[in-house]
Amino acid sequence: MVDDIWSPLLGGALAGLGVAMPLGAISALLLREGVVNGFRVAMAAAAGVATIDLLYCAVATATGTLLVQVIEDQRGILMVVSGVVIVAIGARQLHRSKAERSAAPTEVGTASRWGAYGRYVGLTAINPLTLVYFVALGAAVTASRSWPAPVLFVAAAGLTSLAWQLVLAGIGSFVGGAIGFRATRAIGAVAALLVIALGASVLISGAFALA
Repeated sequence: MVDDIWSPLLGGALAGLGVAMPLGAISALLLREGVVNGFRVAMAAAAGVATIDLLYCAVATATGTLLVQVIEDQRGILMVVSGVVIVAIGARQLHRSKAERSAAPTEVGTASRWGAYGRYVGLTAINPLTLVYFVALGAAVTASRSWPAPVLFVAAAGLTSLAWQLVLAGIGSFVGGAIGFRATRAIGAVAALLVIALGASVLISGAFALA
């Protein structure tokens, strides 16, 4: 009985870290959010990422391997769409960074927390690799005869993902608060360029998958 509790908890925690920790476009965007807009907005963005991680983990655990073939068949298209969206967001943020660097601090508007949450829900949702990852891990949990195991696995994965996203939000906001206004906007521009590069790599990978 103890193994039925601790094994899925540990597995879910490792799964959450495994999908959250690798540096990608979402991580770069989240760090930038903290640097430019502060912890409250970045916290909302982190919650958006973790929401989709939790949802995808739940879907993967409930369906086992049923979605694997469907996702693989559409993987190239999904990656192309995801790459295009990420590049567009990075370009938009780069444009805004240039405008904000020429403005006074009081002239820069405050970002909406709900808007940030919604954006990051959408961005994370169009990443097919997240669902593929959870499908691969969730199949082992669905094989368990203990009904709490999938629930514990999903909860642990979601909470661990949220914890890591909040760490990124905190790091970004700390850096943003420790430097001056101009430096913050300059870092925001560099981060936007990184997001564009990461989005382009996803787009290229998707194009090769379709070829």
